[in-house]
Amino acid sequence: MSGKSFIRKASDLSPVLFVPSTDKRAIYEVEREQNDPEEQGLLQKLKIRYDITTIFPGLIGNELPKTFGHYHPRNLSGVAYPEIYEVIENRAWYLIQRPNKNQPKVIEEVYLIETKQNEKALIPPGFGHVTINPENKNLVMANFVANGFDFDYQTYENLRGSAYYLLHADKDELVRLEKNSYYDKVPEIIKLKPKEIPELGITWDVPLYDMIKKPETLDFLIHPEKYLELLTIKNCFTKI
Repeated sequence: MSGKSFIRKASDLSPVLFVPSTDKRAIYEVEREQNDPEEQGLLQKLKIRYDITTIFPGLIGNELPKTFGHYHPRNLSGVAYPEIYEVIENRAWYLIQRPNKNQPKVIEEVYLIETKQNEKALIPPGFGHVTINPENKNLVMANFVANGFDFDYQTYENLRGSAYYLLHADKDELVRLEKNSYYDKVPEIIKLKPKEIPELGITWDVPLYDMIKKPETLDFLIHPEKYLELLTIKNCFTKI
């Protein structure tokens, strides 16, 4: 899944869907390196990348539209790279999960982060994540992430997706959570909403892209080991 732009169809997501699909309908589009060309040199120096992702509306069978899901590798210090998202249009749900280091089928923590327009969601080190579009509108979001490594999609594919599937429910309940039986252990999901993290320069009044005006604020994406006390669930989120 490399390249500066790509589209994922329902059939591409088939390995991680609740019900496999052969549908050729586009589910989401990722546009890599959507920064101002004049600032490309700065981003290369910082070793980070700015992307835009659009998730289109429309169920995939009975499942809410989503991304494939992936984990990040660890840096030289042994800490996995984090990522930060900003919702540009509408709402996003981020399903994040932390597996046991030696047993990917055993999930130690799993959360559903409900994020609104202009809010930012930080994916802490060690968490895999899937983005879900809960509305019948385009979800547009941006992200900053360290550049120069490949995401681990294979673990999600091997386990047929994340620890939970989010399925369409009746009119009295927006979504039904279905545990993925390919996992050996899945705790109950906890719903969260993101918090501003001023210590990292993360606030709702400063657009994500504008953080490059103070490049030191993005250091946590490359050297998360220096910010572990800030890159925690408790510090980044509030329970709903």
